[in-house]
Amino acid sequence: NQLYRDLCGYRVEETKPGTGLGDLMRISLKRQLMPDNEIDATIEKSLGRLGPGSSYGFQYSSPSARTLTIRRRRLSRGSVVETVTESGMPHGRDEAGAQSTHIAEAARMRMMHALDVMADGFALFDAQDRLVSYNRNFVELNPTVADLILPGESYERLLRESISRGGYRLNDVPEDVYYSQRLYRHKNPTEPVEAQLADGRWVMINEKRTADGGVVKTRSDITELKHREFDLLRISKKLHSKNVHFDSALNNMIQGLCMFDKEQTLIVCNRRYLEVYGFSPDIVKPGIKLREIMNYSISLGNYSEEEAERALNERRDPTALSQRAVIKQRLKDGRIIAVMNEPMADGGTIATYQDITESELHAEQMADYLNRLERSNRELQEFAYVASHDLQEPLRKIEAFGDRLVRRFGEQLPTEAATYVDRMQNAAGRMRSLITDLLSYSRVATNANPFKPVNLREVLDGVMSDLQIRMDEVQATVNVSELPTIEADATQMRMLLQNLIANALKFRRPDVKPVIAVTAEVKVDANDIHAREIMHLTVSDNGIGFDNQYKDQIFAIFQRLHGRLEYEGTGVGLATVRKIIERHNGSIDANGVPNEGASFMVKLPVQQTVTD
Repeated sequence: NQLYRDLCGYRVEETKPGTGLGDLMRISLKRQLMPDNEIDATIEKSLGRLGPGSSYGFQYSSPSARTLTIRRRRLSRGSVVETVTESGMPHGRDEAGAQSTHIAEAARMRMMHALDVMADGFALFDAQDRLVSYNRNFVELNPTVADLILPGESYERLLRESISRGGYRLNDVPEDVYYSQRLYRHKNPTEPVEAQLADGRWVMINEKRTADGGVVKTRSDITELKHREFDLLRISKKLHSKNVHFDSALNNMIQGLCMFDKEQTLIVCNRRYLEVYGFSPDIVKPGIKLREIMNYSISLGNYSEEEAERALNERRDPTALSQRAVIKQRLKDGRIIAVMNEPMADGGTIATYQDITESELHAEQMADYLNRLERSNRELQEFAYVASHDLQEPLRKIEAFGDRLVRRFGEQLPTEAATYVDRMQNAAGRMRSLITDLLSYSRVATNANPFKPVNLREVLDGVMSDLQIRMDEVQATVNVSELPTIEADATQMRMLLQNLIANALKFRRPDVKPVIAVTAEVKVDANDIHAREIMHLTVSDNGIGFDNQYKDQIFAIFQRLHGRLEYEGTGVGLATVRKIIERHNGSIDANGVPNEGASFMVKLPVQQTVTD
């Protein structure tokens, strides 16, 4: 009947005809929060006690704080009759009284059902701090003392047992201290309290006094909110850390930097910006307008009002603000500041400020140096022209008249005069060689040809053909490996190889036949970011060699390690070789061993990366 359902807490749809007693028992046990693994055994044991003609009874406290008496009896035909009465219910009541009690109990049960479906845990304690009623979520949020949560249990025992059983994470707070704090808050409820359960969940505990001195307690699961709070805290810490890094980077820039919004209001600036213009951080700070900054700068004497107004007018031009612009400011103290304005998507601008005074001075000095260098090059070209024409003309006359003097009056000249004429002729020859070599040296730059693919083997064959007579005279042997094709000036490559092989023929050891080796291989330069191919060319001989402490000297113009009487030459050949190699973006080195020979190592790019 309805009273049976109300007392047991069953809903109508749970007690339809055909529902088994075991099913009803399962509903009750679940609502009493019995562990799932114990329910089946309990039902089996209870039903096993109902033998034919047997009966038994028991009492239990419902969540509504009522004590119910249950009696079960199996009839002889096998059916089971179950009766439920509230203990202490008066007997002999009249029908009206029974009806009133029924209505009151029904309302009470509906209230308990409403509390059971609450998302929060709910408990009511009386003025003596004894548990009166509670819902299932209150038990679920107090898992370590679920077995103690019964009407009549004291709050102090529930709290102490929950702490001693490890129901809370105390975070190094002593148990007795935690107990005292929680008990005090319970007896003097004010603001909600947060607590973390042993399983990691967070609960918000809210307590309020009732009119009769009791306490209404609710527990809300705020685990998700706490996780969000922790996430926000982590994000906040990360943002703070990034802001610290940003501020550190901003204030350690070598350039001044500031940001303006579309209304020309300063958003942020760094320390260097203030230092460049001598601004006080108490005046130039976020929120100040650009015009105020300009007026302040005028007062400091950085520039004139006209210059400031011109700069402001440029900033008012929307077209100018939408494009990157770089201007140079010349301050009154002589400094030059490069200002670069970078537009932002929202209409504002980011500006950087760099003191370029020193670099501008260097640029002016470099321009002056380049002008003087160009003048020097022109003078060198003029000198080369004079050397090739004006100087050689009188030299030819000296040689011509000297030859005539020897031919017509040679036999009549005294011995001393003949010696003078011979020395004059030798000096004139040396002077012609010197002028010729000097012209070759100067023409490395002035008469250079564009770089083109050059087959070095073909160039070397031409050089050996030119030197064939000299090679035959000294019985020289030249061993040549495979030579590559590179981008170069063919004429200058011929000069380079001719100078190196001619040197090997010249500086030979007496009574030792010269043996010259020309080898080459192409390698990738590991130190070059472009991974260019480099030709390594080596010209080796078995001649007189040299001491390596003098190897830098042999590449200097007019420098010789031997006297003119020992070996002919002007000391320009290897200097010309070095100048050719430098023009081809290469390098040269030498290695000598006295009385054993010398090697010259040349490195040249296979392909030139710059145009000549």
